[in-house]
Amino acid sequence: MRFGQQAAMEYLMTYGWAILIVAIVIVALFQLGMFNNSNLTPHATPGACQVVHSAAGSSLAGQCNNEIPQFVAQFNGQGGDIEITPFTWSYSSTISMWVDIASTSGQSANQVLVYTYGLSGFGGCIKDLGIYTGNIFGYYYQTNPMSTQFSINNWHLITVEDNSAANTQYFYVDGMLAGSSSGGVTFPSGGGTYGSLYNIYLGFPTGSNSCDPYSTYWAPLDGYVSNLQIYNTSLSSGEISALYQEGIGGVPVDPTHIAGWWPLNGNAQDYSGNSHNGQLTGISWNGTWTSGYTAP
Repeated sequence: MRFGQQAAMEYLMTYGWAILIVAIVIVALFQLGMFNNSNLTPHATPGACQVVHSAAGSSLAGQCNNEIPQFVAQFNGQGGDIEITPFTWSYSSTISMWVDIASTSGQSANQVLVYTYGLSGFGGCIKDLGIYTGNIFGYYYQTNPMSTQFSINNWHLITVEDNSAANTQYFYVDGMLAGSSSGGVTFPSGGGTYGSLYNIYLGFPTGSNSCDPYSTYWAPLDGYVSNLQIYNTSLSSGEISALYQEGIGGVPVDPTHIAGWWPLNGNAQDYSGNSHNGQLTGISWNGTWTSGYTAP
C-alpha cells in the first residue's frame, strides 16, 4: 500500500506541472474561441464572390459558397466610419448587415450603424439603424422609432426594409420580423428614387458631414460589422429569412436589384458590380472575430 502511495506521489511530482500547463492552455484556447465550430469552417478570401451584370441579366461569379469571411470590420467606439460613394437609392429598398456590438454600458447616445446624409430632393438626414443600451433602433426618416431587445457580444443579422407602396418600414432581427413603422414620410405616388445621395456612412461620421442638430443624439459604433448589402427593392420576408439562413458569409439573394454589396472581408470594396467602393477612416480589420458567432 505504501509503495502504491509513494508511486502516485512520484507520478504527480514528475508530471503534475505538465498536466497543469496543458490544462491552462486548453482553458486559454476556449477563451479565445478556438473550439468554436465556426473556426473550423473554411474562410472565404476577400473578393471570392461578386455580382456581374450583362445583357443576359445579373448573376454571381467566383467562389460563392457562403464560407465565413477571414476578416470583419472593427469599430473601436472612439470614432471612425466607412464612407460609401453616392448612388441612387430607391424609395423601396432594403438594408441588411451582420453586427456584433461589444458594449452599450454607460451610453448617453445611439451608436450609429448606417447613416445617410443630404438626400437630394429630401434634404436633411435619414438615420436608418442605431444601437442604444441593449436595443436596436430603426428610424424611418427621423420619426417613429422602433426597437427590439438584443444581446451584445453576439452576432445578429439586422435588416430594414422600406416599402414605399405600404408607406411602411419593416425591421427584422435574425431573419424574423421584429416591428414596423409607418408615417415617417409619405412617398410620392408611383414610387421612384431619392436621387443621388450625398453621403452614406457605416458608422457615424464626424466633422462637417454630421447632421446637426441631431448629431448630439448619435455616438460612434463599438463592435464589429460584416456583409453590408443594400437593395433597390423591398425584399420579401422569405428572402430576408434566406439571407439569415445563409449565415455571415451569405451572398445577395437578388443580384438583379443589389445596389451595393460590401462583404467587409479585409477591404471596403463594393462587390455588387456597381463600383460604390468605401473609404475608411479609423477602421481596422479583425481576423479573430468568430467568438460569439453561431451559424444558423
